[in-house]
Amino acid sequence: MKFNSPEEVTKQYVEYGNELYRLISRGFSAAVYTQTTDVEMEVNGLMTYDRKEMKVEPERIRKINQKLCNALSK
Repeated sequence: MKFNSPEEVTKQYVEYGNELYRLISRGFSAAVYTQTTDVEMEVNGLMTYDRKEMKVEPERIRKINQKLCNALSK
């Protein structure tokens, strides 16, 4: 999947996060995003290869991650 803007990447990440959130009540217990930065020929990181540019909207990513991390403390 190719994205054209930080908004598109973030939207997809949030959609995945919300799907994971729905699965928690069914026993789902973990997920891993393995590529935080671009590397060599791969370009699906959250940051550029040199880590100087975020390719997502950090506050929205933080919000969905916090929702997932706190899901069981309700």
